[in-house]
Amino acid sequence: MLYRSAIEELRDWKRTKTQQALMVMGARQVGKTTLIREFARQEYESIAEINFFSNKIAAQTLSDAVDVDDLMLRISALTGVSIIPGKTLLFLDEVQECKDMLTWIKFLTERNGADTILSGSLLGLDAYVHTRSLPVGFLRKTCMYPLTFEEYCRARGVVPELWRTMEEAVLAHKPVPDFIHELLSRRFREYLLVGGMPDAVQTYCETSQIVPVRNVQRDLFDLYESDIVKYVENPVEARQIKMVYEAIPAQLNAPTKRFKYARLDRNLRFANLETAFDWLTSAGIAIQATRVGQVSYPIGLSEDRTSFKFFLNDIGILTSRLMGKVDLDIINGKTGINYGSLFEATVAQELLAHGFTPHYYSSKKGGEVDFVIESATTGDTRLIEVKSGKDYRRHSALSNLLESGEAKSAIVLHDGNVKLAENRIYAPVYAAHLAMECR
Repeated sequence: MLYRSAIEELRDWKRTKTQQALMVMGARQVGKTTLIREFARQEYESIAEINFFSNKIAAQTLSDAVDVDDLMLRISALTGVSIIPGKTLLFLDEVQECKDMLTWIKFLTERNGADTILSGSLLGLDAYVHTRSLPVGFLRKTCMYPLTFEEYCRARGVVPELWRTMEEAVLAHKPVPDFIHELLSRRFREYLLVGGMPDAVQTYCETSQIVPVRNVQRDLFDLYESDIVKYVENPVEARQIKMVYEAIPAQLNAPTKRFKYARLDRNLRFANLETAFDWLTSAGIAIQATRVGQVSYPIGLSEDRTSFKFFLNDIGILTSRLMGKVDLDIINGKTGINYGSLFEATVAQELLAHGFTPHYYSSKKGGEVDFVIESATTGDTRLIEVKSGKDYRRHSALSNLLESGEAKSAIVLHDGNVKLAENRIYAPVYAAHLAMECR
């Protein structure tokens, strides 16, 4: 099985919970079900599982329960498993298909003490919106994403000790040892092609070929498109969401990388497509980095939701949508392609997976910085510039913000090794997850 760091969150829930169930959310096909089954195998004697998507009668069966005893009877009949507190994990999968299930969670955990994990695709958001009574205090939530670059490296045989050596070097502002830097740089180029969707990663690990990986990624892209039709009842909104979704790769290839409505239709405005942007972001299949006009905490005060960069949730799916010989160019490290957009998309994916909301800075006087993030605990902000090629030291907007005192420090992510220059750090792009820590 592929290593997923999210299993530590599940273990933490098991150690610290009182009467809380755990809700594991995320986009379709990011590995939620596989992870929870593996967690159950390691931590419990048995698992009682109901999948509300594949078992069409399950939702109605549980919705008809009149009390918690009746509910347990129905769960027992559906699973065929005796649920023993502390020894059995009750796993309710695709819970967005059963709108009444969340209402029952409080009574289920409070009365029966059943260790319960729910898993839901973010595509079925109405299931949460229309739930009659959310169990406040009885439901802990966590979100899963495609494999991070670290998880991908683990799948490709990079041992944890080597990864830690890289992190220690970056945090100490020292060059990563050459053999480690070269290995991780190769793996990063692979990651641009393979991405982090578990099926794609597993396929590459088994075949070492890009063609079957691309087939998996195209199937995933088509799956997300078919889900738009399934979950969006309004046909006009469904068409708009599909139009935006299909346009993301071309939009990212533009020099500014900002999403321009006029590229779709010169008469379109943000108000026409706001639902599409919100739906794709909330569903977890796109990442939105909105513009901010200040770099001091709290940056949200200057947020402009009408101006943003829009990324697909997985770099592999993104590169699978690009035309031409992009696969060979990436493998050979050619500079003719727009690495900048690929690097930025990967950094956005890494930031989100590590708990940061990505924004970008732009103002008429100050110019533009690729990303700005802030710590939810300390309030610290961080400027991040993403560069490819030999001009990685050219970043006038970032330099101006540092020289004016508006920002205290910054990190420039590029395809080289660690370097220092006054109040900025140049670090390998594969170390994007250290952007806030590296000072």
